[in-house]
Amino acid sequence: MAVVTGNSNLVYDHFDITATPPDPEVARGRLVLSTGSVANAGTDSSGSKYHLANVPSNALVHEDTFFGVASWGFAQVVIGTETDTDALVDQTKATENVVTPFAVADANHGKRWWEVLGLAENPGGQLEIWAHAEANATGAGSMTFRIAYIMP
Repeated sequence: MAVVTGNSNLVYDHFDITATPPDPEVARGRLVLSTGSVANAGTDSSGSKYHLANVPSNALVHEDTFFGVASWGFAQVVIGTETDTDALVDQTKATENVVTPFAVADANHGKRWWEVLGLAENPGGQLEIWAHAEANATGAGSMTFRIAYIMP
């Protein structure tokens, strides 16, 4: 067997003009945390939608993203974009009180928001994150959330 010495994607030879330096977001990005809440009325019906936040399309997702759904007024938690309702989350509220779409070292590690939302290419600019109602509300409620991402 060979003994090798290798480098991660964060290390490159500064003296090699053909070497590509690491992506600044990956190498030295800053964590951005957007913390919010949204309320629904007990009379909200299927097809209702709630604009939660905007995220830069090229930002890296972070595992500190969560949705606190214990008091959400719908039985189903459906979160995505305005047109792709379940691009991020689609599960029953009974599954857990806090929905975490990203876990430490999961398959989304190092991916950008446009990728995890299932877009074919980076559209640039901001992506809107929406919660959707697939059925009538079971009662008035609210959802807290934190959307975390890494920027250069």
